[in-house]
Amino acid sequence: MRLVFSHEEPHLERNDQRDRMTGVPSLSPPTLDRHSGRVLRPGQAVRAPGTAMPVGTIYRYDRLLVDESIIMDDSLRRRLEGAVRPIGLRLECEAGRTITPGQGSHRVPVSLTGQGDPTAVDAWALLQSLRTATNEGRLASEVTDRVRLEHLLVACMSPNISGAEPPDSSPLKPLGRIPVDMVNPMPLRRPKDNRVKVAIVDSGVPQSHSAFTVADRRSDEDAFVLVDEEFQHKLAEGSDSPAPPLDDPWEGPVHEDTLLGEVATHFGHGTFMTGLIRQMAPDAQVYSLRVVHNDGLAYEHELVGALHHVADQVEAARGGDPEAVAADVVVLAMGYVDEDPDDEPETWMGVAIQRLTSLGVTVVAAAGNQSSDRPFFPAAFAAFPRPDDSAPVLSVGALNPNRNVAMFSNDGPWVSCFATGAGLVSTFPQEARGSLMPDRRTRATFADRHRESHDPDDFSSGFAVWGGTSFAAPIAASFLVNTMAELGPDVVEDSAKAAARARGAIERLKNR
Repeated sequence: MRLVFSHEEPHLERNDQRDRMTGVPSLSPPTLDRHSGRVLRPGQAVRAPGTAMPVGTIYRYDRLLVDESIIMDDSLRRRLEGAVRPIGLRLECEAGRTITPGQGSHRVPVSLTGQGDPTAVDAWALLQSLRTATNEGRLASEVTDRVRLEHLLVACMSPNISGAEPPDSSPLKPLGRIPVDMVNPMPLRRPKDNRVKVAIVDSGVPQSHSAFTVADRRSDEDAFVLVDEEFQHKLAEGSDSPAPPLDDPWEGPVHEDTLLGEVATHFGHGTFMTGLIRQMAPDAQVYSLRVVHNDGLAYEHELVGALHHVADQVEAARGGDPEAVAADVVVLAMGYVDEDPDDEPETWMGVAIQRLTSLGVTVVAAAGNQSSDRPFFPAAFAAFPRPDDSAPVLSVGALNPNRNVAMFSNDGPWVSCFATGAGLVSTFPQEARGSLMPDRRTRATFADRHRESHDPDDFSSGFAVWGGTSFAAPIAASFLVNTMAELGPDVVEDSAKAAARARGAIERLKNR
């Protein structure tokens, strides 16, 4: 395994020659429909007068994110709701949902008032109408500036070679997942009173696996993975998605809701990430929060809520709560490209990440798999300036096993470092079995057993080969937490000291 840092500090570099749709992940129509998603295509997008042409992104067409200050102010809320009635739409602000009260945004439904064309329900078009109203003096900019799209984030890995979406054999894509067996035993995990903790905010873990133990964060067990059933119930209560709610911490369901019966394209994503930490940093502890669906999509609002929940846990643990988890590192393996043509989004996600880094928590994020130099968020927040006493954000691209940068990996001046992200072996949920069959299966003529070719959809071994910047991120995090443990102490109660330890660990890794 290898970790390679860029030669200069990450920074944003405007590229006016970039295609306006570059870097936008490709999603099938069924996947978009499952999450009320829509692709913003700049050449087809309406624009308020005087505004710059956007660049491509993916968003929920029937939701907007509205700042909590507007929701809680009756006057501002009524002005916002009234501004959209003339165009036949309705903002249901009082039906808005939040995951972490007091931390920013509510997700507000957008619907028809009973008149007009159903295709007019479009959050982007509505946002342009609000900006037009501001330009004409009918709505204060203090209201419009606090209303934004809700982006759909996409996990940064390749689907299985025969997944629910059409297979992609392009050499620009990472190798899809394949069932394998693990020959080497998992490294020994030593007993410790305090462990460096890694929060993986992704698709969850199985209830059990032969490679690691799992327990709820409120238990006294020193399990390798801590889950948070209380958080998952809260997340599900606030869900307004047409997709199945993420109401428990466990990976699932195994299959998407189609008649194909194949293992869902992104099922096992969080388990694979967790297994990489288990192999490389066995003395660490993983705190698993589930926000990614089994088709690889996550909602911006729910990710923001999860990040604030991690920050709440850090503050509670430092305040003496024995059931709270004080994460030292957060690993994120999903993202989106923002519609802002200057790649400088004003998002609640950036605020949540800033809160974590100010607490001394390092954020390690995958750079994305679109073979693009367009900034991919949250990884591209690594290029944003931070106070000297805060922890860093690392954006991680992928290397091939030969240590060259993988063709599929995003790259650019905003990428901090690269780690192996192709042809990796790690854990996979053992219950994953799909409808795909071996090419050949016969009964032996001299014994009561069968012979068959490799079954591409049977993961009962509990291990797989997979690839993507999704998996380069936990490898980079493993290097970091091992070095942080060397620097010690294992638990840092002071934010400035925690941040200094993280920065010191990165400097030590750069000099190796």
